[in-house]
Amino acid sequence: MQAVAQSETPAAAPRADRADRSGRRGVLGVPRLRIVLALGFGTLGFLATLALAALVSREATRRLEAEVGGQLAEIAAQMARGLDIGMFERWRDIQIAAASDSLRDPGTGSAAKRAVMERLQATYPAYSIIGLIDADGRVSVTSTGALEGADVSGRDYFRGGRAGPYVGDVHPAKLLQARMPPPEAGARAAAREPLRLLDVAAPVRAPDSRVLGVLAAHLDWTWARDMARILEGGLRGHRQGAEILILSRDGTVLLGPPALQGARLPGSVLAGGRPLDAQGTSWVGPWPDGAAAYLSAHASTAGHRDYPGLGWQVVVRQTADRALTSVAALRGFILAAGSGVALAAALLAWLLAGLIARPLLELAVAAETLGRDQPLPPLPRSLVREGAMIADALTAAADERARRAETHRLLIDELNHRVKNTLATVQAMAAQSLKNLGGGAAAGRDAFEARLLALSRAHDILTRESWASADLRGIAAQAVRPFLGAEPAGRDSSGRDSSGATAPRITLDGPDLRLPPEGALALTMILHELCTNAVKHGALSVPDGRAALAWTVESGPDTETLRLTWRECGGPPVVSPSRTGFGTRLLERGFAGGRTASLTYEAAGLVYVAANPLPAAARAPVRPAARLRAGRA
Repeated sequence: MQAVAQSETPAAAPRADRADRSGRRGVLGVPRLRIVLALGFGTLGFLATLALAALVSREATRRLEAEVGGQLAEIAAQMARGLDIGMFERWRDIQIAAASDSLRDPGTGSAAKRAVMERLQATYPAYSIIGLIDADGRVSVTSTGALEGADVSGRDYFRGGRAGPYVGDVHPAKLLQARMPPPEAGARAAAREPLRLLDVAAPVRAPDSRVLGVLAAHLDWTWARDMARILEGGLRGHRQGAEILILSRDGTVLLGPPALQGARLPGSVLAGGRPLDAQGTSWVGPWPDGAAAYLSAHASTAGHRDYPGLGWQVVVRQTADRALTSVAALRGFILAAGSGVALAAALLAWLLAGLIARPLLELAVAAETLGRDQPLPPLPRSLVREGAMIADALTAAADERARRAETHRLLIDELNHRVKNTLATVQAMAAQSLKNLGGGAAAGRDAFEARLLALSRAHDILTRESWASADLRGIAAQAVRPFLGAEPAGRDSSGRDSSGATAPRITLDGPDLRLPPEGALALTMILHELCTNAVKHGALSVPDGRAALAWTVESGPDTETLRLTWRECGGPPVVSPSRTGFGTRLLERGFAGGRTASLTYEAAGLVYVAANPLPAAARAPVRPAARLRAGRA
């Protein structure tokens, strides 16, 4: 039946496409006039654009490198001044505190001395700890209570602090970190940032200038890191994204990227590279932590007032790509503008060539359209006799093709009509042959006629779809619709019970799918048998019975499988049949035969499951006109 009803063969379009492609292979090696002229003008314009972009980019890069280098040098100098001033303030804080009467008076209690140090630490939280050391080098009082009683007589800050104001360079503080409060120690461990300190000390002298001890403070190095981050965050324009590094006197990285932290930079990093100014404060060159080139600048700390400084070097660097973004943007603008000019030239050449080649091209397009079984478009008026002859030939071919297509359609429609008549004849013959037989023969006759009607309804749907494919939901709704009219007592044909509440007897649930003709016919016969059994013996034979049809698509490594499930509930007690009839055998064959389905007689109701591999095109979207409302038949 499928072969009879195929009024339009689905493979016709692919065959036409293959014919078109094979017909064009002979001219693929010959360029068109439009292409030759457009490529010639466009190539010349684009080459001129490339040359201009290269010259402008080179000069703009040189100027912008010098400008960015000067800006980075200003940032480095600003950071160096900030470090010197910040250290000077801490240097002065400790000297002022050491000269306070509370610390100089031996009679002042430890609580009062600790209060002085606590106020100082509260004023500037970057202090990790502040402690008063007696003349023998033993810590007597600290701001946090840690390290009290410890002997620090051998530490540089004690020896230096006895002689006068002292400042020591950055160093790790493993002992103090081990005695930090657990929350703060845990935060540093989580951030993988060890505690590093700067030492600031000053002598505590009696009124007679005798040294009573040393007031020492450990300054957390995160103070400098925070200053650098604030300065980095305020950078805008060309300077945005720059990194600030702080090096010790010997070139060790005190603050910088994790890959360089604690490493000693080779002299070639700071002294090498291509200089950007006459003083050598900025340059372009590589860094050991990456392959990218950097624009860099440096400045040295020189102290402030009586604070001598620690000889730090501040280096500000930025990747060349980031710093020269505006050059890249300028280069892109030139390329875009030049490409636009080249494109305009190519377009002009294209239009000029079109005046010559357009009629022939339109005739070729018309011939290709005719080869795809589409209506022939209006043909151009050719300026040459040969073009007019080709147009006349195409018109004649289009008329002959339309006449043959109409004849073919009439033949297919007639064949479909005769197939329907054949089905009706078979139904009449069965009715007449079995009408005088009583008992089971009458029931068999009725079952046979019902199956023929179900097959006929499926045939109607496939005929409307030209026997290409059918919507699964539409097929299912058509198959179960005859069984919704004969409702059990207590319900009307709309599915409402005596109370007026909506109660669907059969529900449909699943994604939109299109089935091939053989699948649609098999689904129709399966649902007819299931509904017939449900009305006679199953859930639909009682008022409260329900049936649900659900389908899903299961993805596998090579293909997708349609899984169909029919489940009944609320019916009479389920009893497994004593014999297997034609309907049972049809259900067990499933979609593809070979017993690809199963029937389960559960206590709650019959459960039927069938599976069938889906073709590649089965999940194509359903046309809106053919789509039924989901959820209820």
